[in-house]
Amino acid sequence: MYFSLYVVATPIGNLQDISLRALETLGHVDHILCEDTRVSAKLLQNFGINTPLMVYNDHNAVRVIPKVITNILSQKETFALISDAGTPMISDPGYKLVNACIENKISFTVIPGASAVISALVLSGLPSNRFAFVGFSDASKFAELSKINATLIFYESPNRILSTIEQMQTIFKGRTVAVVKEITKMYETSIRGNFDFVISHFKENAPKGEFVILLSPPKFSETSRIEELLPLISELNSKISKRELSGALSKYSGISKNTLYNYLMEHCND
Repeated sequence: MYFSLYVVATPIGNLQDISLRALETLGHVDHILCEDTRVSAKLLQNFGINTPLMVYNDHNAVRVIPKVITNILSQKETFALISDAGTPMISDPGYKLVNACIENKISFTVIPGASAVISALVLSGLPSNRFAFVGFSDASKFAELSKINATLIFYESPNRILSTIEQMQTIFKGRTVAVVKEITKMYETSIRGNFDFVISHFKENAPKGEFVILLSPPKFSETSRIEELLPLISELNSKISKRELSGALSKYSGISKNTLYNYLMEHCND
C-alpha cells in the first residue's frame, strides 16, 4: 500500500535495533524529516542511505508543515519522519504533522521499532499492566500525578536527576523507584529500590547519560479504594443486585469481587 508519510522508529542506542522495513523506507522516500541533521546523518551514513534530510522540530514546525503538505499534494513526494532516537511523536512535535496529514486526507503509517519508554518499563520490573508516560518531569504536577493508579514514567536530564528524585520523595512516599539509563548501550544500567537507596546512589555516583525515571503505582488500601466508588455504589445499589454490582465494580476498579460483595452486604441496605 502506498503512503505519503512514514513515521519511522530509529534505534535508541544500539544501531542493530533498526528494522529492515525502516531501512528500506528511509532509502526509498524522497525526503527525511529529522530533529538534527548531524545526528541523523550518522545513522544514515552507517547504513549507506543518501536520502536528503530536512530539519523538523518545535522551532520550525509552523513553517515546515505547509511545505511538506504542499509537496505531497502537488508533487506527490514522499516523506519519512524520524527523531534523534526512538519512536517519533514521543515528546516531539511529530503529532502536528500527522494532524495536518489527517486534515488534508493524506495517507500515513508507522514503521514501529525502539521506544525508550517501553524499554525502560521492561527493564524496571515495575507493574506494566497500567502505566502513564508523563514526559519530562515537572515538580508542579507531582501532587496531581500522585493520584494516578499506574506506573509513572518520566524523562530526566543528568544534571537534574538527583534534585528531581529528592522532590519526588516528598510527594510519592512509599513507592519503588527505578532509574534506567543508556538503554541498549554499553553502559545500560537499571537502579531499583526505595527513594533513600536511589538518592544515596546518585550522591555517591555522578549522573551521566540519558535517564528514565519510573515510579511504582500508589499503595491504596482496599477501604480507601472502595470509598472512591461510593458515588457509583449509591447510584446503582437500588437498581441491580449486589452480586451484579460487585462484579461490575470489580471490573472497573480491580478490587476483588468478594471484597466488594462483602462490603455491599455490610454497608448497603436496599
